[in-house]
Amino acid sequence: MDILYVEDDVTDLELTRQQLACTAPQVGVDHAATLAEARERLYHPERYQLVLLDLGLPDGSGLELLDWIRERRLPLAVVVLTGAGDAGSAADALQAGADDYLIKDEIEADELPARLARAWRRFRSAEARHGHGLRVLYAERNTDDADLTVRHLTRHAPHIHLTLVGSAEEALDHLPGTAEDTSTFDVLLLDYRLPGLDALEALKQLRDDRNLALPVVIVSGQGGERVVARALQLGVDAYVLKQPGYLHQLTATLERIAHQAELARERAALRQTSTHLGLMLEASPVVLYTLRIEQHRPRPTWVSDNITALLGFTRDETMRPDWWLRQIHHDDRESVERALGQLVNRGQLRQQYRLFDRDGGMRWIEDELRILGHESPAHTEAIGAWRDISDSKHAEHFHETRMAVLDGLLDDRALPELLGEIATRLEQAEPRLRVSVVVRDPVNKRLRSFAAPHLAPVLNAALEDCAPERTPFAPTLRDTTPALVADIAKHPAWQQYLEQHQAAGLRACWSFPFHDDTGEALGILVVYRTTPGLPDAATQAHIAEFGQLAALAVTRARTTNALRQSAAVLASAREGVVVTDLRPRILSINPAYTQITGYSAEEVIGRNPNLLRSERQGRAFYQQLWACLLEQGHWQGEIWNRIKSGEVRPVLLSISLVTDTAGNPERYVGVMTDLSQLRHSEAARERLAHFDPLTGLPNRLLLQSRLSHALERAQRHGHYIAVLLIDLDRFKHINNSLGHPAGDNLLELLAHRFATRLREGDTLGRLGGDEFLVVLERLHQPRQAAGVARDLLELLRRPITLPGDHEIHVGASIGIGVYPQDGSSASELIQHAEVALYQVKAQGRGNYGFHTPELSAQAAERLELEARLRQALGNEEFLLHFQPQFDCVSGALIGCEALVRWNTPDQGLVPPTRFIPLAEETGLILPLGDWVLRTACRQGMCWLDAGLVLETIAVNLSARQLLQPDCVDCIEQALTATGWPAHRLKLELTESMLMGEGDEVEQRLQALRALGIRLSIDDFGTGYSSLAYLRRFAIDELKIDRSFVRDIPAQRDDMEIAATIIAMARNLKLRVIAEGVETEAQLEFLRERGCEAYQGYLCAPPLTPEAFAARFGPR
Repeated sequence: MDILYVEDDVTDLELTRQQLACTAPQVGVDHAATLAEARERLYHPERYQLVLLDLGLPDGSGLELLDWIRERRLPLAVVVLTGAGDAGSAADALQAGADDYLIKDEIEADELPARLARAWRRFRSAEARHGHGLRVLYAERNTDDADLTVRHLTRHAPHIHLTLVGSAEEALDHLPGTAEDTSTFDVLLLDYRLPGLDALEALKQLRDDRNLALPVVIVSGQGGERVVARALQLGVDAYVLKQPGYLHQLTATLERIAHQAELARERAALRQTSTHLGLMLEASPVVLYTLRIEQHRPRPTWVSDNITALLGFTRDETMRPDWWLRQIHHDDRESVERALGQLVNRGQLRQQYRLFDRDGGMRWIEDELRILGHESPAHTEAIGAWRDISDSKHAEHFHETRMAVLDGLLDDRALPELLGEIATRLEQAEPRLRVSVVVRDPVNKRLRSFAAPHLAPVLNAALEDCAPERTPFAPTLRDTTPALVADIAKHPAWQQYLEQHQAAGLRACWSFPFHDDTGEALGILVVYRTTPGLPDAATQAHIAEFGQLAALAVTRARTTNALRQSAAVLASAREGVVVTDLRPRILSINPAYTQITGYSAEEVIGRNPNLLRSERQGRAFYQQLWACLLEQGHWQGEIWNRIKSGEVRPVLLSISLVTDTAGNPERYVGVMTDLSQLRHSEAARERLAHFDPLTGLPNRLLLQSRLSHALERAQRHGHYIAVLLIDLDRFKHINNSLGHPAGDNLLELLAHRFATRLREGDTLGRLGGDEFLVVLERLHQPRQAAGVARDLLELLRRPITLPGDHEIHVGASIGIGVYPQDGSSASELIQHAEVALYQVKAQGRGNYGFHTPELSAQAAERLELEARLRQALGNEEFLLHFQPQFDCVSGALIGCEALVRWNTPDQGLVPPTRFIPLAEETGLILPLGDWVLRTACRQGMCWLDAGLVLETIAVNLSARQLLQPDCVDCIEQALTATGWPAHRLKLELTESMLMGEGDEVEQRLQALRALGIRLSIDDFGTGYSSLAYLRRFAIDELKIDRSFVRDIPAQRDDMEIAATIIAMARNLKLRVIAEGVETEAQLEFLRERGCEAYQGYLCAPPLTPEAFAARFGPR
């Protein structure tokens, strides 16, 4: 079942939803809060089966929606909701067509689904009856009689619908099994004599066994008085004899019996409703009454009995003409009379006002009046309902008071002013009360009256500054419970103060203590009444609420004062203080925090305090910090913070966990002391101990320490380490001629110049005087130290300008000690470097030398080779040889590879393995590579002009060339200058050149491909052999390295590697060429595996240009 619940009270809505969800989850609930919204939902009534309707809605009465539903004949059951005592509305709803009504707060959760289901069945039954006419179940054994009856009713009473069966058993099968179920028939028509069960036996089962009240009519062709009497005794509603013309009698009988049954059901429903409404009215807090308004004066004509429960007056007392107006509060009387004068014109009114009960207490009443009719122009009848809304008005009044107090706290109003407002508003709620707010001094514990707006000052003075035990309020403070004195004249504790209080007209005194969160009494809300008596439970609760407001005001005022004092302390503290919640988020800071960190309160409030984290301390440090804080509630230690400027500073931090009164964690408070000045002083002392004060370089002590650590790393990783001891030449002369300040400036400038040549991991230090020491780590060859020494000496070739425009030249000698050849300790290496330095000085200064003679010889040879290599380009000592490349299948010449050779005048040809790495290291590969490229292209053009056509000439491209920003431009210029076609040029790259390079190399290779140049991977398989770069870079060809070809077919591993390379290249659609092919077996293997081309001594070694042309040129 799906229902539409029309209700504007969210609480009632959620309560009903929860009840149905627990007891009938199959019931779907949709919601509308107003009449307009409900009508909009019901434009599609097929979505619902039932409407649950509250009668009191913001935009009208629920009865209007009920009328709207019934006027449109919407197929919906309607159940209305009424309040206790609202019997009139329930009756109106039932008369308007509601199927049932429910009383809010009285319906049980498990009863609600059944009530809704019965309403739905009742609606469907009524709808079925009205829609299908009179439905009759007819049991007849004689088919002729049955046909005759059907034809007669079809002609004369078409609204009567017969369902024919042949026996009583069949008829009983068509009927409900219990009285709780709804029958689909209005009347049961039985022939007296039926096969099996006769009509009387079926009637007995129907009445006695099933307890069905379905009307029963018996027809019979015969029957005496005894049969008729027996039938009537069993509960038959009519007995018709089959005699001439009986069918007309039968028609009238069926209609009469059905109508009587319907009336009986309605009377029963009305009796039940009347009884229920009577009980509701008796228990209802709503008082109903009628008025006759004569000459604009109201005269009560009837009032419900529950008036006594509401106001304490009897019905007879309330029927007096002047009773009502006399009981209305004088401030409300004029507005009530004015509204009553408009009742006749408006037809109804609703107003709220105050009434005094029999005891003089004040009640808030909501009065709703409605005109019934006009007996004459001068007399008007009206029906009204009084509803006691004192509780809601008191709650509203208390809420307004609470909001006023909270606003006052926010506005920082004075405590006496706030307590005075609390007292005044409590007196407004009950005019017979006089209120005083007495506060206990937190220091001397004496009582002091802070507010008593309508009490004489003498009364306050009598209790002022008294010790609590000497006042009538001592029990209140001692027991922390209200002390209720019905009559102070009869109470011994009040005798000392009795005369003054009686003179003020005060009789009863109710003392309500109010407390802080710890239970300590803050003061007393003293309530006097002008008449003796005790407050009822509702009044006590109301006064206690105002006492809570007084406690709130006092607590907040004291807390604010304490916070002001704390704020003053925090503002003047030199330690930074930060307060966070448990998440943690910063809640507040003091000015010292801003001075230490640079962050203002606006920048950090709400942020995590880890904004100061410097990452100097790892995760384990902070895990230990939090573990200690959570376990012990406190942590203290040194921590490194990154302040707003980016500077990292040390602080001494103390963090404490703050708990509430119940011991639950509530806040974190951190106190920090800036240690940066202390650390700067310590760092300055540390620097003086380990750094040269003039140059800022590590001194001898720190150099030896770093060298020792470097040796440990070198032992683990197998690297070389070199120590370079630098001694300046002529430094003493500069000191003597220009002065020590000039010498100091020179040392500073040289320290800076030397540092520019060293790598990030190298160490430069000053031993003292004019001696510097360099530690080189992670060397792969000792000769790398010679390169650095040579570069440092080269740096000294440039003149140095000192202050005063003194331009000087200074030289140096360098001694080199190498690990592990020259020692395994720091002292040994430095000592051997000194020996090497003395040897260099003995040989004439201005040079460098190793302690090991072999290394010195190698360095000298390398230096000589570099010098000769620089001269070789200018002396045209380089030449090119070309090794032909052939097609594996046809054997045809397809191209060649250009190989550079160095032909020295005195030594002849120098192997490429000797000078190519040196050229790479020194950068000479750039001009050499450009010469090779241009020479190869020019040679190709010569052959092309002579008729020797080659598909490609392969030229090796070095890593240094590829990494040059103008690499593509240089190659394009070479092609343009020589005229060699780009598509006939093939550049060979090594695998290592592509691994790890970035987007710039990829873009350069794409640019070369765009020119038409082919790209080949040289020596494939000897490096990383990664498929990733083959997909990423635009490669045309793979060259199988000679090391994999050399042992084919002897070595199976080499055969598998070569075959794998060929297969991979074919899958990637790359061309494959093999180098180093020297035997027919090797060529045959490669040819069978699909290798396209080869080069090697099998067909030709590298040839001079002339030999190449002579062998392969046109005849």
